Amino acid sequence: MYNQLAGVLAAPGGAVAAGPTPLGRGLVATQQVTQGATLLSVDWANMLCVTDQPKLGDAFGRRVLGDWQMLHGRLPPLLVRYLVGDEGDWFVRLAAWLLWLRRNAQGPWRLYIDLLPREEEITTLMNYRPEEVGELQSPLLESRAALERSQIAGLHDRLFCTSGGELRALQLAAGLQDTVWAACMVNSRSFSETVEGETVSLMVPCADMANHALAPNASYQFVAPADAFQLQALQDIARGAEACISYGCTHKSNEGLMRDYGFVVPGNLNDRVPFSAGKQGARLLALGGCDDVASQLAARAAGLGAMAQPSISAPRLLEALGLGGEAGGSFDLTAAAAAAMGDSEADAARRRLLATLMSLQPFLRDIPPAGSTASAAAAAAAAAGAAPPLSEAELQRERQSSAALVGQCQQLLAGMPTTVETDEALLAADGGGGERLGARRRQAVATRVEAKRLLRAAEAALQAYAAALR
Repeated sequence: MYNQLAGVLAAPGGAVAAGPTPLGRGLVATQQVTQGATLLSVDWANMLCVTDQPKLGDAFGRRVLGDWQMLHGRLPPLLVRYLVGDEGDWFVRLAAWLLWLRRNAQGPWRLYIDLLPREEEITTLMNYRPEEVGELQSPLLESRAALERSQIAGLHDRLFCTSGGELRALQLAAGLQDTVWAACMVNSRSFSETVEGETVSLMVPCADMANHALAPNASYQFVAPADAFQLQALQDIARGAEACISYGCTHKSNEGLMRDYGFVVPGNLNDRVPFSAGKQGARLLALGGCDDVASQLAARAAGLGAMAQPSISAPRLLEALGLGGEAGGSFDLTAAAAAAMGDSEADAARRRLLATLMSLQPFLRDIPPAGSTASAAAAAAAAAGAAPPLSEAELQRERQSSAALVGQCQQLLAGMPTTVETDEALLAADGGGGERLGARRRQAVATRVEAKRLLRAAEAALQAYAAALR
């Protein structure tokens, strides 16, 4: 169906086609592609386009809508008024258009609708039913899923419901699940661009099959001289290799990725271990299923009694973790993150280590301000390949702090119904396609196992630090 759709809606000469990839269905190069080449081009009349803020100017959006209707047929006047109006935000207006196409489309747009994921394949949070959210094993994700679904239910009743919604004359959504489907499609597959100073949101057939990668080999943009939305190669791409773009979600945690796209990134640098720093941090840790009692229990088990906020020496931690700290604990986190953007498990493990380091930031000390000079003693010790020596009392404090933080990781892991090993076995037995587990349960397992891997990585890093203390 992709080839049929591309043959009608995409410009001739495209260098990609739909195919199976390690990330699922995606776009695969059909020939050797050189850097800068156009992989796919879709004319503006062949995409769904709405202006984000019509009151600020909507000439481009109206022009694209007019050309779309000239090419593909007239839309109902009520729908046209809604698409160009400002009564709903861009998200709701695109969802309305998509719902109308789902019930009325013919020709290439029927092919497009049929190519979109079916309800049972959608793994974004709002598509999880109340009886399914427990599989996520995360109170935060469970509450987020319930909130998202509640908000979409309100949208359905107010606008799209065929029996009572404001747009009921268009007969858009017979049931809530129809609206959930459209919302998931818009959330996970739309693009945002600024054209002629006008911010627009787009759904672009064929291009919206491109998967996300941390180190993308392709980019997208609206090319005004061609009046087309294009995917372009950022580097040479071999025939048979997947063409991936960045979804522009570099600052999203896995919770945000699950909410908007329905996947997680192994070793997401934006994820954090919810360490608690006493009473102020107890609420944060409680979101993960624990409270600050874990710190006190770990300290008491070590015979150290009740403890204040944990405190860790940054230079010594970097040294123990092999992160190459400079004098005074200086460390180029940006460079370290850029060097770990590959797809291998080693890269993912490295990113988890960096995420652990960022999670520990509130507890780190001896970090010189940017541009400052470390003390002479620290500089001399670093030059000799060792951090300044600690007194026995300081060593005791470091051990107490690391033990308390390790205890929090262990408590969080113990509070989850399954282990990393059990989850990995489930995924391995499923074979990668969700045939046994189903798409949503499989993604829930993949999501929770990634959270556990981060906790394991933090636990191991802190244990390595404690073992290196002398």
